[in-house]
Amino acid sequence: MDGENREIMKIDVITLHRAENYGSVLQTLALQVKLEELGHDVHVLDYYPERFTNKGLLRRLRNKSEKLKNPIFLLAAKILIYPSYLRKNRVFGSFIDKYIHLKEPAFQTNEEAARELTFDADAYCTGSDQVWNSHWNEGIEKALFLDFVPKGKLIFSYASSIGLSELPQEEVEETKRLLHKYEFISVRENSGVKIVKELGRNDVIQCLDPTLLLTQEEWGRYVDKHEKQTDYILTYNLHHDARIDRYAEELGKKHHLPIWNISYNWHDVVRKGHLCWCPSVERFLWLIKNARYVIADSFHATVFSIIFERPFVTITPDIASSRISSILHTLALDNRNLTAFSDTSMIDTPIDYKEVKRLLASEQKKSMDYLKKITSVKNFSHNK
Repeated sequence: MDGENREIMKIDVITLHRAENYGSVLQTLALQVKLEELGHDVHVLDYYPERFTNKGLLRRLRNKSEKLKNPIFLLAAKILIYPSYLRKNRVFGSFIDKYIHLKEPAFQTNEEAARELTFDADAYCTGSDQVWNSHWNEGIEKALFLDFVPKGKLIFSYASSIGLSELPQEEVEETKRLLHKYEFISVRENSGVKIVKELGRNDVIQCLDPTLLLTQEEWGRYVDKHEKQTDYILTYNLHHDARIDRYAEELGKKHHLPIWNISYNWHDVVRKGHLCWCPSVERFLWLIKNARYVIADSFHATVFSIIFERPFVTITPDIASSRISSILHTLALDNRNLTAFSDTSMIDTPIDYKEVKRLLASEQKKSMDYLKKITSVKNFSHNK
């Protein structure tokens, strides 16, 4: 803890740590680490909505494709995907158990939280990730707006993501109401700043995703230490974009390199290249850190390519892509957004990581100053 006038606060954080993906658990860890570095006692509220459970995921399979409206195809899909769900349970559950300070009990709804939780923290924080993205969350999730927290508590957000360029009109009034109780608001994307200001909160600021607050050396503590060095092109193709696979194949031919594909699904073994089937979180970091090239459509794969200073290109998906374009623009990396899919020379264009680190340092200071301001004695005492 630095020498500023500061008391230890008990801070409870709500975020999407149970979403069972690499970005969700790593951003949870990063915010926990940075708040603890400021000297505070931090716990993550164990919000585990039904849609993140295996039962909820299987129930929603029918919405993935028109073919899955057919009960025979749906049953086949459930049998095919279930082993991947079990592997994700093990990989992300073990990481959470090892590193994340959970606060019991787990809860699935806003109403259950209001009924079951003990509100003994000094402050409550909505963390980062797509917590306010109604498309991702299948509507407004009141729990992620800390609607269940009683009045009189210090409530703030840190780099919360809306992930959309504008709110659906039918969500405007409810979102405005839910944001009213926040004493401090920060969001992750510039589009989020615009949306929140339109809702009447001119005090909103933009902060970095928590993963970008840790240095390359700090993240090195969590990188798998048992892997052997080799040479490969890494893909992380969340949206099953065929253009990524074709680009990687052409790049592999050009440089005579094998392709390694990170995927949550074992049936992606049919893709060209070597399947890295839902590796541990530590190995996920190792795979990015040691790749010759990274090709992805993922925000956090982009972030860790930047942290580990890899040559990379990013393909922005059609939905909720503002978080990727925003961080690329902030760090003067707009040219890493791949649009010319036949141009494999583009990924070899050197990145000026010295300049990236300079820009990043400025944003890191702004983000940490925001957290220090919130947890200062002045603001803490005001809300005691």
